[in-house]
Amino acid sequence: MTTDPYSPLVQDLVPLNEVRYAARDYPSIFDSLLRRLKIEYEGVYNDYATTTQAIMFIELMAYATAQLQWYLDRTASDCFLETARTRAAVARLVKQIGYKMGAASAASTAVTLTFPDGTTGPFTMPARWRYPGPDGLIYESYAAYNQAVALPAGGEISIPIRQGETRLLTYTSDGSKNQQYRMTSIDTERYLGDGTVDCWVDGLLWTEEEFLEFEKTNHYEVGYNDDPPLVQFGDGIAGNIPPTTAEVKVRFVIIDGEKGNVKANSITSSLDTLVIGGETVTFTVTNPVGASGGEGPEDPDRAKRLAPFSFAARGAAITEQDYEALSSSYTDATYGTVAKAFAFNPRSAYEDILFNDYVSDVELLLADNVVLMSALETAINSTATGLSTPIAGITSDLVDLEALRALLSGDIGAASVQSTGAKGNATNAKSNATLSVSNCDDATSTLTTLRAYVVANVVGAVQTNIIKEIDDAQLSVGLAHDHAGTAKTAADTAVTALATVVDTFLDPSLILINEASPAPTMPSIITDIGADLATINAAVASLQLQIGVIVGDAQTLETNIEPSLLNMQTRIGELFDADCMSNYVQVPILSLDADGNYSAPSVGLIVGLQAYLTQIKEVTQHVEVIDGSSILVPAAIEILLEVNKDAYIEAEVVSDVVATVVGMTKGRNFNQPMYLSELYENVDDTSYGITRANIEITGPVLTPSVIDSDGNLVPASNQVITFGSLVITDKDGNELYSG
Repeated sequence: MTTDPYSPLVQDLVPLNEVRYAARDYPSIFDSLLRRLKIEYEGVYNDYATTTQAIMFIELMAYATAQLQWYLDRTASDCFLETARTRAAVARLVKQIGYKMGAASAASTAVTLTFPDGTTGPFTMPARWRYPGPDGLIYESYAAYNQAVALPAGGEISIPIRQGETRLLTYTSDGSKNQQYRMTSIDTERYLGDGTVDCWVDGLLWTEEEFLEFEKTNHYEVGYNDDPPLVQFGDGIAGNIPPTTAEVKVRFVIIDGEKGNVKANSITSSLDTLVIGGETVTFTVTNPVGASGGEGPEDPDRAKRLAPFSFAARGAAITEQDYEALSSSYTDATYGTVAKAFAFNPRSAYEDILFNDYVSDVELLLADNVVLMSALETAINSTATGLSTPIAGITSDLVDLEALRALLSGDIGAASVQSTGAKGNATNAKSNATLSVSNCDDATSTLTTLRAYVVANVVGAVQTNIIKEIDDAQLSVGLAHDHAGTAKTAADTAVTALATVVDTFLDPSLILINEASPAPTMPSIITDIGADLATINAAVASLQLQIGVIVGDAQTLETNIEPSLLNMQTRIGELFDADCMSNYVQVPILSLDADGNYSAPSVGLIVGLQAYLTQIKEVTQHVEVIDGSSILVPAAIEILLEVNKDAYIEAEVVSDVVATVVGMTKGRNFNQPMYLSELYENVDDTSYGITRANIEITGPVLTPSVIDSDGNLVPASNQVITFGSLVITDKDGNELYSG
């Protein structure tokens, strides 16, 4: 009887399940191998000390097997879209279902060139004119700019530009099928700009297609996600083959993606020089609007999410998911990439974003009107308050005038009586004095005649005595004449003085109301009234001016509000149209700003996507691409933070928390809530230096509210959360960060 040379062990007759196939790490494999060795060679080998060669051999086998299992796992994972991890694997898998992962897109804006001295004539600025931006970025113009006439002093022109630097490579075709040409010299963290590759074969420009098509035409495909990117030509069936020895020129643009989204007024010079008529022309440069649309290559997770929807759409937009997938993956070679898109069918006026925008416009205008009316009320109240003092002054002046009038009436009556008596006395005195002077003159004349008679007819001692008596009498008469003249002069003076006193007494400007000092006089009262009237007139004129300005602003508001109201009425009419209500699709889209937050897309991006969707939509549907910035929900977050200052630097911990929270507000999806638990978990994981954190979402405050009863931020289905503000304080209320 022949003996079987192989006698299996009893253990081999029992199905072995020693190796746990779900545990393929190094420790599990080592334990399984060691267990297997002990079972198989139990009777012939038992040296399992850690320093033996057997243990070393088992360790080497376990390590090699673990490494092999890791590569097998990665290879197997990369064979399925759901588990694929590498970018190359995702790009390969989605390409198989007709979806091409998005390439990086260039940021774009427009620069304004100002010529302070004007130009001496027309000029042309060629395409790809270069403008340096911040952080070493370069921007280039899309096309040549032709200025047909000379610019005057201070003249301005606007030139569209995009971020990136142009490169040119030249190859020679070998005539083989499926030729590939790689675009080298692209540094790490820089990208090949989407839609920026141009290929010439022997001077003839070929056409770029998304995929090589089964047509014998001059086209090529660009592998934007390859490393390095490459240009793929056809095999003569799907795309023509460049002829043997043909010169192949590849021009492309290297961009910086999101870094190109710089802020306004940050591009301020030109790298190239403008020369007209042999003379260098000076000009200033600025970008009034920040650059937008710049974005890096499509994220693999995003491609894994959108690719199935894009495959289901099959190049035609029918459902809301089709519109969202096709819009979210849209890139315009000029205006960049759609950062986020949403598609829905509004069923009422207040679900329609444009209608809500019109309502917001009207509300803002009405709010402005309320401000104007408040300003008018304030101006009137202020003017009235300012007028109270001069009005009170005029009232007091009128009382003073009435008292002065009464006093003047009495004084004028008394003055009339006194002036009449004084006038009579003065007249009598003047008459008596005049009569006395006349009598004295008569006596003097008589005595003179008598003296002449005595001298002529009387002689001797009698003559002497009589002449002496006559001379004495003449002396007395002379004295009387002098006294009478003095009296007459005094009477004349009295009459004149009386007239002066009466005129002065009756002059209202010199009459006192009250002899007690100080007392207002007529001139002072008139001056006060004039000043008060001037104040009132100035106040009224100022009020009229303010009212005029407010009326003008109100008229402007009315002019501005009418189009919004008309738009609202038109929009309501469109929405209540049965066909429109059932077939209308609204697609709000967003771009990224310089800080990586969602922002309004450029008009060019909206127009480009609108044209693209119009080509692939159902004939019966009406699609409208709109600016989605009005439905952004800016999250306002406040954090009370306590830091272990003994072991950690507070400023560094705060900086890490800021980066964490701000990062959580970026790249969110429509209708994606922000839960407090999510914030607490991420903030607590930021640093071991945090001993306590109290977090609250405080805004935005909207009607209806987007903050639920638990303090979570829950946007509507057509809203998306973005960064609003962040305030961090310590337990003492000191502000650690605000932004």
